[in-house]
Amino acid sequence: MFTVNHIAISVSDIDKSVEFYKKFGFKELKSWDAEDNSIRIRMLKLNDIVLEMFCYKEYKELPQTSKSIETDLPVIGTKHFALGVKDILKAKEFVLNNGICEKVEIKKGRLGKPYFFIQDIDGILVEIIEND
Repeated sequence: MFTVNHIAISVSDIDKSVEFYKKFGFKELKSWDAEDNSIRIRMLKLNDIVLEMFCYKEYKELPQTSKSIETDLPVIGTKHFALGVKDILKAKEFVLNNGICEKVEIKKGRLGKPYFFIQDIDGILVEIIEND
């Protein structure tokens, strides 16, 4: 009956964020800009995942606790979203070779899957995790 419809994030620079997520294969689906440019919205799609991005002219910075998985998980609320991959080592190579991050530490999760985290241009956590 239910499916996940989309994931929403707020960003500081819509154009830079769109370019960042396009590196992972997201394609722009829809866009909308307020006449006064107070808000810009973009919807991107990757397979069955829709990522909705809000960019307010008057935005607030991401809280420091949300920039690290160690400090963010204990705080109530939505934590991150994850991109699944077939091969975690190839994903590590991809993010390093494309300058997405300088260092990657692959860990094995408590539920047995290898993963690592990156941050987008606003510091939003994105998990890269190996699919079953």
